[in-house]
Amino acid sequence: MGPLSFEVKKHQSLEERVVAAKKLIEAFSLPPQCQLVADCMDNNANVAYGVSFERVCIVQRRKIAYLGGKGPFFYNLKDVRQYLEESYGKR
Repeated sequence: MGPLSFEVKKHQSLEERVVAAKKLIEAFSLPPQCQLVADCMDNNANVAYGVSFERVCIVQRRKIAYLGGKGPFFYNLKDVRQYLEESYGKR
């Protein structure tokens, strides 16, 4: 595992969940449009809003270099491939 890897165990309390969120904030520089929030332990926000977006995110030097659209409707793996090929060349 790399220097920015860390393990997040299943949270047993809201305090543990907030600590995990703070670790993410400390480890990665998030752009202003990407706010990090912690749901309650009963996951009521997730249940109420069906929050299950999938996003492709490429982090370079502790900064988000590429942030794909919210899935499943607004992200495109072809865009991810194009970004990687432009940045690192074809394989």
